[in-house]
Amino acid sequence: MTGIEVPLEVATVLCVGCVAIGVWTGRVRAARESNPRGNVLSERLGELLKAEARTNTIDLAIRRDAVRAESRAVLEAKIDPLCAQPGSLNADNRKQMRDHVAAVMRAGLRRGDRVTLAEGDGFTIILPGTDERSAVRIADRLRRKLARMTWPNLSAGAGLSARFGVAAGRHGQPVDNIAARARRALDAAWDHGNVHVIPASAIEEILLLPPPAAAVSAAA
Repeated sequence: MTGIEVPLEVATVLCVGCVAIGVWTGRVRAARESNPRGNVLSERLGELLKAEARTNTIDLAIRRDAVRAESRAVLEAKIDPLCAQPGSLNADNRKQMRDHVAAVMRAGLRRGDRVTLAEGDGFTIILPGTDERSAVRIADRLRRKLARMTWPNLSAGAGLSARFGVAAGRHGQPVDNIAARARRALDAAWDHGNVHVIPASAIEEILLLPPPAAAVSAAA
């Protein structure tokens, strides 16, 4: 009978190792069987931690929604072809463009938001439960949506360029005051050719800055 010869010392070490592994495995299994509560507690602790994380996320969302519910925003908008190029469209085309732009805006807003025609072919959009930051995102989304539109009487491939002034305030604040701030922001957007959406807080911060210090003339 042939086989692999193993030294006695090596065989002894292997046998002892196998016995030790068997004993250790048996003890672990016995500990699990005799104390299943420890495993259950670990699992429940993990579930509680996950539940606490979910609760914190829900609480944060509720607080954020509550803050937004106490505020409302106003967007004042103008469309370049209607306001900057009044002679490029006749009365019928102007009305069609106003109606179409209003419909596009309404389609991009929530059910409770309101779009009305403002003085000078502009648009006023009232957004309940919206802070200024969210209103700026809404205005930019509407601007990009209008920019993808074309109109037969305009130059080929030209979209409808729109400008927005954005303001927000607490729910108890008169909407006329918020709209007046939005109109001032719209005037600033109208004066800056490369800026299409301006929040009222941006220009109000500039107005509140202290005047520059007078330069000291050099002594002769």
